[in-house]
Amino acid sequence: MHLIEVSTGKKYPVSIELINQLDFKKLTKKRYSYNWGAEKEQTIYKIILEGQTDILGLMSTEYYKSESRIHVRLLAVSIENKGKGKLYERIAGTFLAFAARDAIKLFGSKAAISLTPKTSLGQYYMDEYGFEQAGISLFMEGRNLQKLLKTYDYD
Repeated sequence: MHLIEVSTGKKYPVSIELINQLDFKKLTKKRYSYNWGAEKEQTIYKIILEGQTDILGLMSTEYYKSESRIHVRLLAVSIENKGKGKLYERIAGTFLAFAARDAIKLFGSKAAISLTPKTSLGQYYMDEYGFEQAGISLFMEGRNLQKLLKTYDYD
């Protein structure tokens, strides 16, 4: 797993870890576009450059065992990693591949991931990552999960 520094094209290895109580003090709405304290009851992951502590993005998930699915509740990158002036790219895709890998580990060949876009990003998720529409939600399974894993170094 790696992110790419936009200005240089250099690859940096990353870690995805569960957040801890101390992390909540760093999670401002201004930097991460959401009050992450409201997600405390969920499983929340952070992405950091290996050997560093700065949180570059966050993802909260729910597990639906009866549906062989992991649902991405929220996904956010830090403010400096959004838009044309972002520092690093591949944060969201790396998180989604992480969720896909976990779904396959837990549920095998029937695994799926899903999300419900809260903004106009729905079409972007379909075009960029291979999600399919299912009502107001998007989902991914089968070959698209495998393609995502390969693209983001999880194969």
